[in-house]
Amino acid sequence: MGHLLLLFYTLLAPVIAGLYAIFFLLSPRRSLLKALGGELGERLALAPPSFPARPVWIHAASMGEVKAVARLAPELAALFKAPLLITSSTAAGRAEAARLGAEARLAPLDIYPLAAAFIKGARPLALVLVETELWPATLYAAARAGLPVFMVNARISERTAALYRALAPLSRLAFSGIKRVLAQTEADARRFAALPGLEGRVTVTGNLKHDMLGVSASGQDKVGEFLEASDWGNSPIFTAGSTHPAEEPVIISAWLEAKKKVPALKLVLVPRHPERLAGTETALKERDTPFMRWSATVVPEQTDCLLVDALGLLQGFYAVSAVCFVGGTLDDTGGHNLLEPALFSKPVLFGPNYRNARNAGETLLKKKGGFLTETATKMAEILGLLLTDPAALNEARVNAAKTLVSLKGATAKTIAAITPHPGPEE
Repeated sequence: MGHLLLLFYTLLAPVIAGLYAIFFLLSPRRSLLKALGGELGERLALAPPSFPARPVWIHAASMGEVKAVARLAPELAALFKAPLLITSSTAAGRAEAARLGAEARLAPLDIYPLAAAFIKGARPLALVLVETELWPATLYAAARAGLPVFMVNARISERTAALYRALAPLSRLAFSGIKRVLAQTEADARRFAALPGLEGRVTVTGNLKHDMLGVSASGQDKVGEFLEASDWGNSPIFTAGSTHPAEEPVIISAWLEAKKKVPALKLVLVPRHPERLAGTETALKERDTPFMRWSATVVPEQTDCLLVDALGLLQGFYAVSAVCFVGGTLDDTGGHNLLEPALFSKPVLFGPNYRNARNAGETLLKKKGGFLTETATKMAEILGLLLTDPAALNEARVNAAKTLVSLKGATAKTIAAITPHPGPEE
């Protein structure tokens, strides 16, 4: 039954690929197809890469996933004593892989003959899949070639897991070559462990992206110059980073309410998309709130709100803030980097929709380095509590830093869980 489902999938895959091409051709994103002609050779595995020594092959969907393994990739190459081959499904991902010094290619389409041809040509020692890349034909081709497969930074939704459970014969066939699944969270691990063929092969190692967090000094220097030139020097600052239009009226209202308890409180708004600043300005004007733009040539006095219309400054403002808010959590976005303020030992506020950073959010709440703020009233209440109680603020700062430390180490755990495994014979 599994082979029959795989055959059906193989026959259907070119049709699905063609429908995607038509969809993009008829959509506003049709420009993505401009490079299709030059990409076909790689996507059809017409000329697989060759290496003097057999490589370790990492596949990551796009640029974000490639960045997630920026530290892991060279350590894997050292572990296997092998050159590095990184494939991605997007041109941006391929470009990011090239910056890591790897042989960078677009991944072949998930059609068995193409995947098998790619594996035969590249002769990898192992295949390392990043996050959600469970492609049945490629996995089966790897299993047929005796190629050990590892999933790293692995995550899976309940909906996707239910689909693989429903297609149990195909899943068991495809997953037969997977040696270890190294999951981001306990919830991910439970879902993977319940899939056909993966029993006893799942371990929790954490999120590799947490190990990639680092401090940008350039932003801090510019923010320091701003503070020296303004009258903000000794005032508490509340920075709301990566905000979206639906969130900003809530943040502004909360800040104005908190100012009743802490009159000197300043607000820094750093929208996720600077091109939408007009909407942010409208929200401020509707509340009769004086503000200044970062790009203004003159720094006015007695202005308590700064609207940042430049990139690369968010960390600098997190560093000098008393309390921070991370956006994308009060709308349906799913949250941005909840741990970034913790780099500077800052307590972080965020809304209820943090599904993209579920483990970070839950750990911040558990360790009391973060606070859930569903409404402007709740946000103002927490701001007032932290900013009028130095002991509470200091405790939250310590807890935020502890949270970050507790969530790091995924790279080391991943390396420890993967050992060189004999691949197919030369």
